[in-house]
Amino acid sequence: MKKIDLTTVAIINEALSSIVREMRRAMVRSSYSSIIYEGYDFSCVLLNGEGQLVAESGEDHPFHILPIATAIETAKKIHSNFDKDEMLLHNDPYTGGTHLNDVAVIYPVVINACKTFYIVIRSHWGDIGGMSPGSLNGNVTEITQEGLRLNFLKIPKSGKSEVMRLIFDNVRVTKEAVSDFFSVIGIIRVAEKRLKKLCKKYTLEVVRNSMHRILDMSERRIRNSIDKLPNGIYSHVGYLDGNGKTKHPLAVKAKISIKDDSLNVDFSGSSSQVEAPLNVGPAIAKTSVLTIMKSFLDPKGSITSGTLRAIEVTLPNNSIVNASAPAPCGGFNEVRSACDSAVMGALGKVIPESITGEVRGTSNHTYIGTSDFIFYEYPSGGTGAWHGSDGNVAVRAFNEGENVSIQSTEVIETIFPLKVRSSGIRPDSGGIGRFRGGVGLKREIEVLASGARLSVLSDRNIVPPSGVAGGGSGAPNRFSVIRNGKILEISDFPGKVGNFQLKKFDLVKMESSGGGGWGCPSDRPLKALQSDKIQGYVTDKGAMKYTINMETVEVEKCDTLEFSQGILSTCLANKLKVKENDLIELIAKDGPTIRVWISGLIDKMTKEKVVIASELFYSNEMRIDVLHRY
Repeated sequence: MKKIDLTTVAIINEALSSIVREMRRAMVRSSYSSIIYEGYDFSCVLLNGEGQLVAESGEDHPFHILPIATAIETAKKIHSNFDKDEMLLHNDPYTGGTHLNDVAVIYPVVINACKTFYIVIRSHWGDIGGMSPGSLNGNVTEITQEGLRLNFLKIPKSGKSEVMRLIFDNVRVTKEAVSDFFSVIGIIRVAEKRLKKLCKKYTLEVVRNSMHRILDMSERRIRNSIDKLPNGIYSHVGYLDGNGKTKHPLAVKAKISIKDDSLNVDFSGSSSQVEAPLNVGPAIAKTSVLTIMKSFLDPKGSITSGTLRAIEVTLPNNSIVNASAPAPCGGFNEVRSACDSAVMGALGKVIPESITGEVRGTSNHTYIGTSDFIFYEYPSGGTGAWHGSDGNVAVRAFNEGENVSIQSTEVIETIFPLKVRSSGIRPDSGGIGRFRGGVGLKREIEVLASGARLSVLSDRNIVPPSGVAGGGSGAPNRFSVIRNGKILEISDFPGKVGNFQLKKFDLVKMESSGGGGWGCPSDRPLKALQSDKIQGYVTDKGAMKYTINMETVEVEKCDTLEFSQGILSTCLANKLKVKENDLIELIAKDGPTIRVWISGLIDKMTKEKVVIASELFYSNEMRIDVLHRY
């Protein structure tokens, strides 16, 4: 391979990223669905001829772009070859997709009779033929209820085929789907021209060699960062609420093994797959690992497949992190967030000074729709605090992309039979701490049409985002419907709603969670609390929490306890007024918070003591709080 100077590599790198940024702007300006031009729920990337990710914009969503890094390799297992005039459609979670609504168009660029690039746009379709308007639904039990699976389907580059007619005949709001699809094809064709012009200007050999250098540099960056960490094994657990049909608790377990300049993350021990939309295919846990490692170890520079070379991920089969058919996967972002919590918690035991409080931990998929319209919202929440700063208020977090916080009121009221009655911040939702977690938002939308249905796929409605380094948890997410001034029972499990029948003038209320706090709450300066009150982030009642001293308890480890179990001394349980199956959290001065469900009480222990699994133990003295009473 001819060696290319670094200046040329940098120019090629910027040119490729510029092409992706142009694709993003064109998507916003040419799409017909508000979820694209208002919500920015799409991503664009470039792969080289070997199918390795070489360019993204810096604004794309990690959970969209990283699964694409293995797409071509997987596609070749299904198709030994595909013609230069063909492209692929893909959304299948089991073969590297996210959830069915995220449809990727994979378009090969042929130069000198050789596939030199793959242009990929993954965008959220408003509907993909599932059992409820919008297709995402908290109560589904199998993937066929979520819509059409497209497992690297071959279609002509023109987009006109019987396959597309079949797809469009089986989705709601068909005109939007057709228009958006052909917008994507038009944008890809422009990008194809840009790439061919780039190769003509610098020669194909220079561009190819530059892409290999880009991948090599990404690998060196992440390896250098990993090499600075102490060798060892570190574990943590992230939890999901689940739903009424899943066993409790639903958990993602991560064990990080660091050796020199490489690391392995093993998710063995995570919950088995469930008949609920809380499973993912093999791409998502890997995405979580790379997102956390890149964010905390090497935050500068773009994401490429080179970063993946230093990281190995082990996934148990038929689990919620590596499910097989017919497990539904609509809540992939909910599972990914639990993966983020587990990986970040384990990494926090290595670099406690850098860890942040958790974010809202869910997409908060909220659909209001009929056969004529589909309104899709995914309200953001507060981000976690960190050493040096409060969390941010009602914005997207570091592990997301350029999605907006909420859709514009003016656009909603113009194109949907809906009225936004209120939008604002949610006081007291941020986790308390020396630095406060960011607060979430609250929003009330009035339904002006008859026959509309509500579906919600959310998490962190029971197990809230946790604080770190002594900080408290944020408030959980909440969804409700108000009819004639009364709050209705819309589901049998918080955050999971399927096809609830709305009436005209009903109010749908969304309240998103706040981020976790950082540091001991009593250390927060009085001036900062006063500012919080003035800005409406904290009420007088909420400020009182900063003065309450939590119980400090002795913590012991036990080799025979499951990671989700905790045993309390009876004297402590009586003092806290808790019983078996209640959820508690143990808060350390440094590092992540540990959550356990009380699995037993011991009279023999005279001290106020908690016993937890040995693999989670890292401090013999922690503060204790009760999160949920069952």
